[in-house]
Amino acid sequence: MSDGKDRENPSGPQFINPPNFLKMKVGDGGFDKQTIKEAEAAIQTLGAKMYEQWADKDLGRLRGAYEELRSTNLDSDENVQRMLRICWDMKGLGGSFGFPLITEITHYLSNYLEYCINTENVKVSPAVVSPHIDALFVVLSQKISGDGGAIGRELVRGLETLVLKTGARIGGRE
Repeated sequence: MSDGKDRENPSGPQFINPPNFLKMKVGDGGFDKQTIKEAEAAIQTLGAKMYEQWADKDLGRLRGAYEELRSTNLDSDENVQRMLRICWDMKGLGGSFGFPLITEITHYLSNYLEYCINTENVKVSPAVVSPHIDALFVVLSQKISGDGGAIGRELVRGLETLVLKTGARIGGRE
């Protein structure tokens, strides 16, 4: 009597389930949620302290690139590109470590720099870049986290208006 399966004929499909080595190492219990919370808190605390150091260095590099750009009559795509990369670094990490103002300020500055690179006969203006660098310095030196309250919102609004007046776009706005 047959159960309908031809075990003698290997020409049909065969399913092979490989061993799950990861599950064997971890087991069925999963992860301890309290341990995960403690690790996340430690990362956030350490990351915020480290971010302040990284951001200070990035701001120094941004100022250096800007000073080099000024020495070339504001006409060096290489230095504008360097400033742009530094902005992107600062922008990407600011919000992750409790400094959303850094993210917003560098977002506006990077939009402006991209506009300068991509628009013919447009040079970088000190009247636009300097206030952004000054704002970054204030946020970092005063350790302003969060949105900075009313003063922070006013600062961001002013930088946004400044960038938009140049013809650059911010998030699709003109």
